[in-house]
Amino acid sequence: MPTMIIGVLAMINNQVSPSIYGQNILIAIVGGIISFLVLFRDLKSPKKKTNIIVITCILILFLLTFLDKGLHDVHRWIAIGPLRFNIALVFVPLLIIQLSSLIKSKRFCVTFGFALFFTVFLFFHPDASQLTAFTISISILLLNIKKNKNIQILLLSVFILLIIFSWSHLDQLAPVSYVEDILSLVKEMGIGWLVIGLISLFILPMPFFLFPPTNAKPLSLSLGVYFLISILSSFFGNFPVPIMGYGTSPFIGYLIAITWYVDNKK
Repeated sequence: MPTMIIGVLAMINNQVSPSIYGQNILIAIVGGIISFLVLFRDLKSPKKKTNIIVITCILILFLLTFLDKGLHDVHRWIAIGPLRFNIALVFVPLLIIQLSSLIKSKRFCVTFGFALFFTVFLFFHPDASQLTAFTISISILLLNIKKNKNIQILLLSVFILLIIFSWSHLDQLAPVSYVEDILSLVKEMGIGWLVIGLISLFILPMPFFLFPPTNAKPLSLSLGVYFLISILSSFFGNFPVPIMGYGTSPFIGYLIAITWYVDNKK
């Protein structure tokens, strides 16, 4: 909530339309309520085969982004009415959780295959930020596998090459002041606001690092790394600043992860 509120105040200070920052407020409230409802339900553990179904559905959504006309050959979104959702920001946290479950079920080759597929999709979106965040976070889980060392080395080598190539060929989309440059708007309110804003941003991944669930420490670390890299990437390229900048997609992705986190802490 502090990160969202600081972003909203910066938008108001710069006369951004209420229809823009109002979406952040709405998704924070509605998403928070849904998260609480999910946590209060007595959910049974999903069957192992459900993981592949969920991952396949996410795979289809990634494919659908290429049917969207996109912007300057960038295909990251699916439009539903007036809303546009960045599919990677929404579903990569859930994807990491589901791939972790596949690893536990010892479906290593299937996990490697899915990880490679999604990395390639992120490369062609193109989205250097999400590609880097996903590959590094999923590598933490893959390195915990004691078998298939040759496949692991090959996959990690592909990851490194795609990360390097994606950052050397960034898209040409211009930054939007209240999305990618939101920290500049926060700075205009005063250096104190900027310091508080930066602290609030880096608090977001801290629970995953400092207080991981005892039954899922590697996955918690992986999710923390994902969010940390997503935040850091916004300092090195024109990528959305999660939660603080305009956009409902990062809210949904973070709420999925933090709901998983709290449920496992229970």
